Amino acid sequence: MHFKKRFIRGVIYYGLRIVVYIASGIPMKTGLRISEFLGKLVYYIFKREKKKTIRNLKAAFPEKNETEIRSIAIGCFENLGKGLFELINLPKLNKDNLNKIVKIEGEDYVKEALLKGKGFIFVTGHIGNWELMGAVFGIKGYKVNVIAAPLYDNRINELLIRQRAVHNVRVILRGSHNIKREIIKALHNNESLSMLIDQDTKVPGVFVDFFGRQAYTPLGAASIALRTGSPVLMGFITRQSDNTHKITIGPTLNLINTGDRESDIRENTLLFTKIIEKQIRKTPEQWVWMHNRWKKQPEKHN
Repeated sequence: MHFKKRFIRGVIYYGLRIVVYIASGIPMKTGLRISEFLGKLVYYIFKREKKKTIRNLKAAFPEKNETEIRSIAIGCFENLGKGLFELINLPKLNKDNLNKIVKIEGEDYVKEALLKGKGFIFVTGHIGNWELMGAVFGIKGYKVNVIAAPLYDNRINELLIRQRAVHNVRVILRGSHNIKREIIKALHNNESLSMLIDQDTKVPGVFVDFFGRQAYTPLGAASIALRTGSPVLMGFITRQSDNTHKITIGPTLNLINTGDRESDIRENTLLFTKIIEKQIRKTPEQWVWMHNRWKKQPEKHN
């Protein structure tokens, strides 16, 4: 790695450590106000991300006017700012204060799924504060495994892994040599396997409709479910107006299983994606619109 790149990554890493140190000492209400302001500031400073967000929102919501699109876009950056502050302060979350911060609907569906003894696959998206959702279930005593892509800097990657581990959230890194064994082990041990499938990433995927456009979508959740017979649940966390959170979990999904593996994977991935889209439409300001979700296109993808 070139010296310049190493230097820049070093600055980012140590800068992040300083931010974590400072943010962890700020009271929650004050920190959320500050992080909301900083998120809005980022919206105005980072022109490229702003333009990408506006472009994606206009394509997804052609019926909305400029004012509505701009409001959603700013809200998106503000939510991410607050989410980062909450992530830094996850160690402060515990059994004593959990119910004051997060409400859960549908937890009985989790318990029902675990009774089958095959673990379960939990499919969700980058909506609200998804990192908080994993911590909540870890605190409640569930064995949580999250499949995540490794970050570009191992030091930052380890920092995030340690932050998740505080509440017993175990990370299975994409691309690791033993990922298949770890997935099977988790489900065999009747644990949950969480997967976020709403981004265009460098993993096996299929093209399915998402907001009226073909989007390259990870097929892992559908493939693993069909192979293992493990139940699939979907759920989301949404930020409330008072900055508390609500987790909503749905019942075990009835998967399409005709025996045509390729078709079944595509149709189930479409099923998951449509549920994610429905949730995003409810709270569009809580999704990551700056992500280049439609980067790959069928006619160009080999």
